[in-house]
Amino acid sequence: MIVDLVTFRVKADKASEFERHCEDWTRQMKRARGFVTQHMMRRLDRPGEYLATVRWVNRDYRDRFHTGGEADLQALRHKGGELLEGPPQSILYETS
Repeated sequence: MIVDLVTFRVKADKASEFERHCEDWTRQMKRARGFVTQHMMRRLDRPGEYLATVRWVNRDYRDRFHTGGEADLQALRHKGGELLEGPPQSILYETS
């Protein structure tokens, strides 16, 4: 199993919009082969910072999802870019 830890820095006053956006992402991921689960957490001492833990069966499924060129995913990526201060930071872990 692969765990993708993704950190997001959200623009000021965009937190509610970002959280709704994450619900749209989660719906897309639930349709993807190899997706297991996602949990989103907001950092208490920095309200504009979020951490997602996303679990995939393996790295191939995760990579296929992120390189997919579907119109829905492209639109979500574009919208996310408008809500964030910069690109998300991702760290991959593999369970042993």
